[in-house]
Amino acid sequence: MLPRVEIARRMPVCSPFFVFSEGHSSTNVGKAVPISIAGMKKFKKLINNGSHFVGSFSRNIEAIKSLKKPYLIGLHVSEGKKLPSGEKISTIINDLRINKSLGVILSCVSPENYEKKEATIVNKKDYEFFWKTEEFNLLNLEGTIHSELRGLVAKAFSNRQVQELRPFMERKSKELLEKVNKDSFDLLADYAQPYSISVIGELLGVPEEDYDKFLYWSHAIVKMYDLKVSDENALEAEKAAREFYIYMNDLIDSKNADPQNDMISRLSQVSENDQKLTRDQIICTVILLLNAGHEATVNTIGNSIVALNKNDIETKDLHKKFEIKDIIEELIRWDSPLQFFQRWVVEDTELSGYELPRNSKVAILLGSANRDNLAFSEAEKVDFARENLSHTSFGCGVHFCLGAHLARLELEVSFQNLFSYDIQLLASPERTGAFGIRGFKNILVKI
Repeated sequence: MLPRVEIARRMPVCSPFFVFSEGHSSTNVGKAVPISIAGMKKFKKLINNGSHFVGSFSRNIEAIKSLKKPYLIGLHVSEGKKLPSGEKISTIINDLRINKSLGVILSCVSPENYEKKEATIVNKKDYEFFWKTEEFNLLNLEGTIHSELRGLVAKAFSNRQVQELRPFMERKSKELLEKVNKDSFDLLADYAQPYSISVIGELLGVPEEDYDKFLYWSHAIVKMYDLKVSDENALEAEKAAREFYIYMNDLIDSKNADPQNDMISRLSQVSENDQKLTRDQIICTVILLLNAGHEATVNTIGNSIVALNKNDIETKDLHKKFEIKDIIEELIRWDSPLQFFQRWVVEDTELSGYELPRNSKVAILLGSANRDNLAFSEAEKVDFARENLSHTSFGCGVHFCLGAHLARLELEVSFQNLFSYDIQLLASPERTGAFGIRGFKNILVKI
C-alpha cells in the first residue's frame, strides 16, 4: 500500500491551523491546535464529501486523538502576506532549503534521519513505472537539479509557442459547443475534458487518435496524488504509468527521427551549457504537463461555472462586463483546482508563534490561503473588481506553475465562448470526493 496522508483539511479564515503530525506524539497535540468551529461529526462528514470548507474544524482535542490516525500539520500562508502576528512570510524565504513557493523551511522528501522512514516510505519496486514517471517531476525537485531542469523545459515552453495554439483552442472550443445537446449535457465530459486534452495533445504533438489514451492515463495516474489511495487505484495507476512510459519512448523515437513544431520535439532538442534533457526527464515533464495541465484546466472550468451559478452571477456576456483576465484570476482564487502540497520540515522553525518541529510533515493549504481575509477583502465573495488578484493557485517563487501561461490562455478562450451562453445548472453537482485535486464528478447544464 502507498503511505497515506490521512487528513489535511481547510483551516479557519485568517489563521494557521495545526493538527499533530507523524512527527508529534498525541500527548503534544494540545499545544498545536488553534482550531475552531464545528464538531467532529460535521468534520468527518465534510471530509467524506470532499468539501471545500473554511472554518470547519473541531477544537475538541480528545475527539481528534480518538481517531487514532497520523495527521498533518496544516498551514495556510501566502508569500509576502502578513500573518496575524504581523510578520511577513517573505522574510523567511531566502535560504536554498526553503521551498519558495510555500514560504516555509521545507523539503519535498522525508529527512534522512526521519524515525519512521522505513514504515512510511514506499518501496518503489512495488510501483516501478509510476516512480519512473515521478523521478524528475519538477514538483518533487529542489535546488540545482530543479533549476537546471526547469530552465531547459522553459526554453521549449515559451509564451510565444503557447500563443501559437490560440487558433486551435478557439476552433476546438467552438466545435465542441456546437456539437452538444444544448438542452442537457455534461460540461465536463462533453466539453471541458475533450477541449483540454485536445489542447495538451496539440501542444505535445500527440496524434489525435491517441487523445483518449492520454485522457485515461491522466485520470488513472492522478489518483495516486490524493490523500487516500486504494490498492485498486494504485494498481490501475501503475498499469497506466507503464503504458504511458512505453508509449512515450516510442513517440520520442519518432520525434527524434522527424522533428516537428511541437513540445516533445523541442524537449528532445533543447540544450543549455552543453546540457540536454535525458529521455526519462522528458517523459516525466510530459506527464507533469498532462496531469497538471489537463486536470487543473478541466476542474477550473467546471468549478467556475458552478461557482457563478451558486453565486447568482449570470454567465451570458460576463466577459463584456469585466476584464476576462480578472474573471479568470478571481474564479481560480475562489475555488482552486489544487488544494494542497505536502512537504517535510527540515529544521525546527517558528512561524507566527507556532512551532514547526523538524521531521514534521506539513500540508500547505493553497485553497485556504485563497480565502484569507487578511489578503483578500471579503474573501468569501466572488468579486471581479477586487484590487488584489494575487492568489496562491499557481504557487509562486521557484515553483510557480510552469504552465500558468498555457492555463490562462486555455481558460480565456474557453470562457469567452462559454460566456456567449446563459449556462444553467440542471442539478446540483456532486464533488469527486478527492481533496488534492478538487472538482466534480459531472456537471449537467443547459445553454
